[in-house]
Amino acid sequence: MRAFSVYRLAGGHMSKITVRRATGIDVPDILPLWKEMMAFHAALDPRFRPAPGGDVHWSRAVETWMQEEDNCVLVAEAEGRIVGYIVGMMRENPPVLLPARYGFVSDICVAPEWRQQGVGRRMFAALQEWFRQQGADHIELRVAHNNPTSQAFWRAVGCQDYMDHLWCEL
Repeated sequence: MRAFSVYRLAGGHMSKITVRRATGIDVPDILPLWKEMMAFHAALDPRFRPAPGGDVHWSRAVETWMQEEDNCVLVAEAEGRIVGYIVGMMRENPPVLLPARYGFVSDICVAPEWRQQGVGRRMFAALQEWFRQQGADHIELRVAHNNPTSQAFWRAVGCQDYMDHLWCEL
């Protein structure tokens, strides 16, 4: 996958934003973004609170995903640091449904000071390209019901309502 570069105006000067495949060396820089995303969602709804040691488990998982051919972890870099990441995975439908395989976005996070600058759109565009290369003809993802900002982002990049995901206490 080729790296994508775009520019944004920051404090009166242009900043280069590069989207590229993540490597294991990036995990310590991605982890604070994941923690910020999880804290944000836990504040919206306590059902999103991470388990004790969740950060360690997620770090190990993301390192594994980086090495698997059916997964793609991308980062956005600007001014010498990682300012966003996105995780995509190829998934399989049950054998009674077509298409057999599709793309799934499991995570996306952009550093707060870099939001509304096109970073999320650039990462998603790069991930869409990767999904197409894998043979996917569509992408699925889940968005928190009480996160209108994320819902608006996903609709703005062409996603539409497909299925409701419900929760029932036992």
